[in-house]
Amino acid sequence: MRTSTDNSVPTAEWEGPAGFERFGMAGRFAVPDARRFRSSWRGLVVDGVQVGEWSTSPISGAQRPRREAAAVMLVHVAEGSMRYWSDGRAVDARSGTLHLLSAGDQIRFAVPEPSRMIRVTVPSAFLPQEVRAATAASVGQVPVSRVTSGLTSLVEQVLDPVHGGASSPAARAVRALAVAALEDSVPEAAEHDLRSQILDHIERHLADPDLGPQSISVAFGISLRWVHHVFNVDGASVARHIRERRLDMVAATLQSDRRFPRIGALAERSGFAARDQLTRAFKARYGMTIAEYAERAGEGRAPAPLANDGAESA
Repeated sequence: MRTSTDNSVPTAEWEGPAGFERFGMAGRFAVPDARRFRSSWRGLVVDGVQVGEWSTSPISGAQRPRREAAAVMLVHVAEGSMRYWSDGRAVDARSGTLHLLSAGDQIRFAVPEPSRMIRVTVPSAFLPQEVRAATAASVGQVPVSRVTSGLTSLVEQVLDPVHGGASSPAARAVRALAVAALEDSVPEAAEHDLRSQILDHIERHLADPDLGPQSISVAFGISLRWVHHVFNVDGASVARHIRERRLDMVAATLQSDRRFPRIGALAERSGFAARDQLTRAFKARYGMTIAEYAERAGEGRAPAPLANDGAESA
């Protein structure tokens, strides 16, 4: 094995039978012909995040699970291809694809052709709780986005033998962009499941005047930013959804209760802090006062919400 440092970017190279023997000390590996084996790793740690580039001739083996602090890896296949197995699943990683893996998993892999991969390893402690939970196990292939593409480009700048290095301008942005890329790569299924749980929580707490994005953040142990990110899939904000569901509750009460309830009582039962707040919001959603709506509801002509209020017309 040969090691060198180009502008503070450590590089290790393994070649031939002797190089393969030394390379094999890091795990269990097999190659079709040790005489033609060539592999190299250029990498460094920037603000706690490990970035690196692995180039290799055909090889297969298994990654040893990390026993130290948990970490998540984003692997971009820059050239060539790889197949890997995680949790009984086989995934074909072709050139240009991006994969999210847990450093704590034992992952078997096979590289059938000369290949080059960019790897970014982020300690789980750097991630928000919701991302940490979603990436506790290897996810597999994830979509390439502008954020993840930007991270790959940034890492290649940091690893540049002339202009890169831990003190390069690009290195200062690695950690923030790596965390953003992992947030961007959280599976849609995990976000959908969390959104369903938030919707159920809202339905059960509509009468609570303190219900809002902040209380949801506390209830689920996630950041306020993530509440808005997960919820805002169709352009609807959390606060607007809560307001509209409360107004729907008031409308349903007016349709079912032939005795006109006191507006103050309606406000209290539906989670509005004051009757004025309720009356203004109701008129904005239905285009009429609560009394006018109650009269029409009594005649069996309860109107639908206004289309320009963002609700669907019945």
